[in-house]
Amino acid sequence: MDKMKPPGRFTLLVGVALLAAVVLLAGGAPARAWQGTAQPSDLVRVGLLLGQEFLTITCAGPFDLLDVESGRRETLESGRLTVRAAAGGLELDGVGYGATVRLAPRGAFLQLGGRPYRGLIELKRTAVGRVTAINELDLEEYLYGVVRSEMDPRWPPEALRAQAIAARSLAVQSAGRFAAEGYDVRATTDSQVYGGVAAEDARTTAAVDATRGLVLLHNGRPAFAAFHADSGGATESSEYVWGSVTPYLRGVPDPLSRDAPNHEWTLRLEMAVIEARLQRAGRAPAGLQRLEVASTSPSGRVMVLRLAAASGGGEMRGTEFRTAVGTSVLRSTLFAVRSYPTEGTVELAGRGFGHGVGMSQWGARGMALAGRDYTAILKHFYTGVAIAARP
Repeated sequence: MDKMKPPGRFTLLVGVALLAAVVLLAGGAPARAWQGTAQPSDLVRVGLLLGQEFLTITCAGPFDLLDVESGRRETLESGRLTVRAAAGGLELDGVGYGATVRLAPRGAFLQLGGRPYRGLIELKRTAVGRVTAINELDLEEYLYGVVRSEMDPRWPPEALRAQAIAARSLAVQSAGRFAAEGYDVRATTDSQVYGGVAAEDARTTAAVDATRGLVLLHNGRPAFAAFHADSGGATESSEYVWGSVTPYLRGVPDPLSRDAPNHEWTLRLEMAVIEARLQRAGRAPAGLQRLEVASTSPSGRVMVLRLAAASGGGEMRGTEFRTAVGTSVLRSTLFAVRSYPTEGTVELAGRGFGHGVGMSQWGARGMALAGRDYTAILKHFYTGVAIAARP
């Protein structure tokens, strides 16, 4: 996982009026078909597929449909629906509805694009005539589909429990950042990876259940529990990556992450390739010739790179450079540079994978293998936090 800058506080997006309408219109259907067993404060809304031309929904059993705008309610048999945007609303297999439709299964999971999900699926027409699918479900069940997506279920249980608490904290603290789009979090690394039922595993589910409701708190409020794959030996303080100080996101030693694959790596790229990628980001001078490290952070990560080019030169932040080159290509900003001007190439020799802030997942694994429990792991990577029930 490679997190972005910390977003705002968690906010619930399910309105009281909408919930009341759902209860009123559900009629004789089981209450769980619309609301599950969760209280409103336990629900999270996940943006699954955003701005699509069409979507395919399937279900092996009957499911209820609610047209939110008109209050129209139907019970559909098992089958397949194709969803498209129409003038002012949505079309499901050619039948017109309003701009927001909620689907609630009566037993079997709803499947979106062949992938099953717990809870409800809400379909929304976007302002530009596309379709967005939102999964609304219990927070703990959401985590079932997150922890397995973010950490190997074969890892020690204490590392999985640390991941479950970090993921829960992150969801609670940062969920409101997409409120304007109708959901709390995204199913990608924009928030944290969520794969629905297909991504669940008994071992990671057990870790979620064993830590149910626990979050990281700082000054009584849920912490932005950033995490990444491998720190390269030391984590980074938040201000050197995101520009602002977060008291509990301090750089700490991480010697037990050394077992990570490609803990040390070398990347060799042609200058022309780097120049093209930087130009797409609007940052490269023409005729790029050489890269030099201008400054580093206390952990050794590149803060500023100096660009030498035929047309002049310039500087850019190491994090911007990594984003422009590609975060899956350039694994971290913890690297040294060696240029080969006559060959038109550059060699980057580095360590780690990810932004380096917060919990190192491979470091958590190493600590668990060394006998440390999830409390010790979390308090090592997040300075001055408490672990307590979600407020």
